[in-house]
Amino acid sequence: TRNPISHRTTSFGYLELLVEQGGKPLVEFLHFDRSGRNHHHDEWECCRVVNGGGIIQVGLERIQVKKDSVCRIPPNTDHWMEPDGMMEVLLTYLPKEF
Repeated sequence: TRNPISHRTTSFGYLELLVEQGGKPLVEFLHFDRSGRNHHHDEWECCRVVNGGGIIQVGLERIQVKKDSVCRIPPNTDHWMEPDGMMEVLLTYLPKEF
């Protein structure tokens, strides 16, 4: 069970903010019913698929993922998620120096 700081509907499904520090997210839970949009972050993004599966596009690499898959996305790398029906992901953001 999660106790989110905030929950909001998104273009891909919904997002729950679980941990933040200094106004920046540290841990998020994302539920994908639809593909996410291309974006990037200044931090490392560590993804753990907790339900479902699909593709995580990291730069030019398409990574097939399923429940319990883990994927690390380097800082400033374009990426997005494409669910196979549904995908739920726990994201942790880490500093560039990680």
